[in-house]
Amino acid sequence: MKKSFRKLIPVAAALGFAFAASSAQAFTLKDGTNVLATDSTTLDWNTTGSGVAIGVGPFSSPLTLGQTFQFLYQSNLSSIDGNTTALFSGLDFNANGTKGAGSTFEFTIVAKLSEKVTSLSGNTAEFSLTGPASDNKVAIYYDSAANASTTGGTGFDDGQLIALLTIIPGNTQSTFTIAGAGGQGSTKLTALQLEAGDFIDPNYLDGVSSLLFGINFESNLNYPAGNSDTSNFHIGGSSLFPNYVAGGSDIVFKVDGSNTFTNAVPEPGTMMLLGMGILGLVGAQRRRRTPKA
Repeated sequence: MKKSFRKLIPVAAALGFAFAASSAQAFTLKDGTNVLATDSTTLDWNTTGSGVAIGVGPFSSPLTLGQTFQFLYQSNLSSIDGNTTALFSGLDFNANGTKGAGSTFEFTIVAKLSEKVTSLSGNTAEFSLTGPASDNKVAIYYDSAANASTTGGTGFDDGQLIALLTIIPGNTQSTFTIAGAGGQGSTKLTALQLEAGDFIDPNYLDGVSSLLFGINFESNLNYPAGNSDTSNFHIGGSSLFPNYVAGGSDIVFKVDGSNTFTNAVPEPGTMMLLGMGILGLVGAQRRRRTPKA
């Protein structure tokens, strides 16, 4: 009996990790009524997306361990995977402030994060999430005006709000490495429906409206910002994301991001407990079936 029980331990562990691994969730993209794309998993946001780290500039200024700051982000949808319909050709994938010829709509994304410097090693800094949940939000909008402007910082959060999620500390990490007069970094974050008011509208993102689903977002950050350069963020939009104009103590980045909708699962430790629970159930079943001497 003990020998068989020991053999089950790695099986239970494997079950815990298998459940812990999240997988992309296919969804249908809509315009509120009509289908734009089916069997999609990824929204690819424009390479002209822009972000600003508030109060950590100028670029040559050294960061300090434990330093906190707010990071803002804005971009518009450039493409999607899956099977698109003819209506998807109406997507305005430019962020020049005007609706392009033949364009009828746009999707935009904005976010705000409160970050903390957790590690400094040479020219590389690592950051983690800090602050209350209300300081860490990501939102997606649909807008038939198709008026998002990278340079103006307008039109990103003035449409129909179709998703609002809270960014969580777990699985959220950011790094940046200085290289001469420039630098590169990356951000990975996970956002879920956690707070009252968080939601995903199935009239636009169908198939991911359950509380079991979240969003994984990944991006590359570059400095200087190049064609993503701007001083304006979230201008003239929702009160959820107040207007901000970058100054000399801020750093503006080029941000190229994409996101997938995934099955949101508990932390790996919780899933290991689930695996061990399964092990316990199997052991109990064996004991009940073992005839008494």
